[in-house]
Amino acid sequence: MSTPHVDTIFDGRVIVEQPEVGYRFSIDSLLLIAFAYTQKETNLAIDLGAGCGVVGLGLLATRRALRVVGVEIQERLADMALANAHRNGFEKAYEIERSDVRKASLPHLGKADLVVCNPPFWPVWEGRMPPDEERRIARHEVIGSLEDWIHAARRVLHPTRGRLFIVYPARRVDELLVCMHKQGMSGTRLRFVFSMPRKPAEQVLLEARHGKTGRLNVEPPLLLKDDGGTDTKELLEIVSGGFSWEIRALPDTRRVSD
Repeated sequence: MSTPHVDTIFDGRVIVEQPEVGYRFSIDSLLLIAFAYTQKETNLAIDLGAGCGVVGLGLLATRRALRVVGVEIQERLADMALANAHRNGFEKAYEIERSDVRKASLPHLGKADLVVCNPPFWPVWEGRMPPDEERRIARHEVIGSLEDWIHAARRVLHPTRGRLFIVYPARRVDELLVCMHKQGMSGTRLRFVFSMPRKPAEQVLLEARHGKTGRLNVEPPLLLKDDGGTDTKELLEIVSGGFSWEIRALPDTRRVSD
């Protein structure tokens, strides 16, 4: 196992320890935090497949959630998530359930106001399987299919006020919506993410809830770079945490981190 590496997000305002080699969070996590920022402050959020805890920390830092339960099956990542919560002063508001998402969160059934999910993007038969076990579990459906992840989210969501926020590959958006329908859920907001103009969308951000279909609002696209490869204003706002006044109010942790 490689030694941990300490990084920061949101212009140094949130400290994140993650593996030097192995599973490392990507821009998808920050996009998901910003997308979920539209949700009002909630009492309980559940982060399915928490990894090193970055999305859950983002929910706490933006005050979208007062309490976060991360579900993570990989022991090293679960330990890092707890350490990251402590580093950022969220140890009383953050906990980890070390579990397979298919068996997770039994104490929280039907209670979560907010669920975030950055599930494995690819089936085991698609693409090249990473040799590193952490990355393999994070990237491919080694432990549970997409339907398993949506089923887990549906079980823990509050039946009326609960909202699910998920990031997923754009080319699998049809599967995502079909899985939602099978689980008795419907999309309410959908946004396609493009790396550059005139290129196919790479990800989708979806908000969903319990209930019937017919309420899906397809939002304007999120463009990450312009024609010249320069980061767009919206991407810079997401990366810096500028979309959230709560994050902007936090001190620069790079000055106080050990």
